[in-house]
Amino acid sequence: MVSSYQLPFVEHCIRALNPGGRAVVVVPDNVLFEDGRGRELRQMMMDRCDLHTILRLPTGIFYAQGVKTNVIFFRKGEKAADDTEAVWVYDLRANMPAFGKTNPITTAHFADFEKDWRPLDRYVSARPAR
Repeated sequence: MVSSYQLPFVEHCIRALNPGGRAVVVVPDNVLFEDGRGRELRQMMMDRCDLHTILRLPTGIFYAQGVKTNVIFFRKGEKAADDTEAVWVYDLRANMPAFGKTNPITTAHFADFEKDWRPLDRYVSARPAR
């Protein structure tokens, strides 16, 4: 269950952006998959924004061990409907060690994501399969 502040925070981020404005927000898995209000928020985000990237992070990065998080990248659209054309999902969880205080994640762990991420040409060229 999503805590009472997570969905309103993401909605605030969307509403606060000017058209063309960009945001990157860290959210727990349940924000992306909850029914009811979560579903409404996702539809609003897909309509009003270009939700172009979801980076699935390994567990234990921002929350307690076992809580899965994601980084969502979006740009507020110029129109109020159907702004998201395609979403690239990059799974950084696969083949990763367990992270925590004794084994922190480093910038080196993001090297493949950075190499593959092409936000400016994401609709022009095909993404490599992950």
